[in-house]
Amino acid sequence: MDANQKKFNIYVFLSTFARNLIELFIPIVLYKSGFNLTEVIFYFLLTNIFSFALCYPGILFANKFGNKTLSIVGIIAFLLLQIMLGNVTNTIYYLIIVSFLFALYRRGYWIPRRYYNLKIIHKDNISTTYSIVTIVNQLGLVISSYVGALFLDFLNINYLTILAIVLFLFSLIPLCFMKFEHKETGSKIEIFNTMKAIPKRDLFLFGTYEIWYVVKFLFPIYLFMYVKDTYQTVGLLSLVTNLATMFFAYVYGKKINKDKNYLRLSIIFMTIVYLLKLNVFGILLAIVSFLEGIFSKMYEISVQKEFYDISKKFEYHSYNCVYDINQNIYRIIVSLILLFMNDVRWMIVVSLLVMFSGIFVSVKKVNKKDYVKE
Repeated sequence: MDANQKKFNIYVFLSTFARNLIELFIPIVLYKSGFNLTEVIFYFLLTNIFSFALCYPGILFANKFGNKTLSIVGIIAFLLLQIMLGNVTNTIYYLIIVSFLFALYRRGYWIPRRYYNLKIIHKDNISTTYSIVTIVNQLGLVISSYVGALFLDFLNINYLTILAIVLFLFSLIPLCFMKFEHKETGSKIEIFNTMKAIPKRDLFLFGTYEIWYVVKFLFPIYLFMYVKDTYQTVGLLSLVTNLATMFFAYVYGKKINKDKNYLRLSIIFMTIVYLLKLNVFGILLAIVSFLEGIFSKMYEISVQKEFYDISKKFEYHSYNCVYDINQNIYRIIVSLILLFMNDVRWMIVVSLLVMFSGIFVSVKKVNKKDYVKE
């Protein structure tokens, strides 16, 4: 493990811990504050629309001023978002502002993070290196969701805001000391050429994979509405899921390094697990949540291996931008469908069906002739 990866791992741990203290619970915060289910989905739709609109400007900003500077913009947006969540007003204007801040924070966070992921993960050992990053990420996730739940149930969201901001600011320190031999900025961004060069099977795969994010957005609301109306319920089940993910990630990553990819199998298992999660309670719900951690990591690493495999054939900023645009298009389409539904359980089922369609993608060995030259 080189010096850059060590620093990146510290950044991943601290930033993941900070953002997951509250991010998981935002739909519940809005729901508890008086917004109905349709309005919460409308908020989600807006975040994806704003994220789509910010994809290209965000990449341009990172290309001109650097990814570290964009990370600072993301921190500022995160701070403002936390303040807004502590002062909810039940208006459409509030939803628009919060949606924009969330989208700006997400672009400010994920554009640099994915960029450094691409730079740090080495071509000859993609899965093992990614698995290490995943484990570090899971360490940040394991406790943070339950800590956030305790703050929200027994204290004030403002205390949680202070803790999250402090941790997020500290995460920037190792990021600032990362050094690369190449120039980070100044490359020409070729969106359309890059999008045309990426095989359509991969664009479809990445798009259906991003619907998993929709499912993860919906489940906290479902648990709050139909299982138990406390933040701790969501936080505790998230803890169980993340523990399973952490222990499973490294072992599975090594298997993928042997030119294996369990994409279809992982999609089948993921769909079954989430359907079970909609129909079980008590200890069975905890067991299913544990299985969710195992199979979700199998799914994630299977897709991310393809993502990193083909990334080496493209200019980093262009590839990153195309991925962001593609993911938000899929999320917007599904969010629009969900907007006309009034049962969160059926919303989850519809999202799972879209995600399941990724089973029809055939992952092939990377062939240089399929891609543009660097």
